[in-house]
Amino acid sequence: MIAYSGDSGERLLPLPPGRWDETKLLDWLSAFIGWGSDIDVPVREMPRMYAALKAPPGVTDLVFVTDARCRLPADVQKGFLDWKRSVQARLVSLVVDNPPGDLSAISDEVHAVRSLAPDAAAVGRVLSL
Repeated sequence: MIAYSGDSGERLLPLPPGRWDETKLLDWLSAFIGWGSDIDVPVREMPRMYAALKAPPGVTDLVFVTDARCRLPADVQKGFLDWKRSVQARLVSLVVDNPPGDLSAISDEVHAVRSLAPDAAAVGRVLSL
């Protein structure tokens, strides 16, 4: 899991198949960054963060939860898609209370949701990954 917001840096937490460290997961979930950012930054930085997590190619799903208020230049889209293909990753995006915009071009699935209510079908889909 990666939390990213503006110039606050990121928080990385690997969630390998099997048993997770629940304490670390709760710590990760309880911290809210809230600085705002441009989505093109985490899109550009994803290959580095993916490598830092030691995510295994071919079996790692990426999930973006965002308001998607961004523009992704064509070169950023192409670079991300080339990288995503090289590691055989899938990107599922949950876009909260906005249209998905340029995320549609790089995502395998995009779900526009009004909120992150756990009983929403799209949220349930992402939680089942």
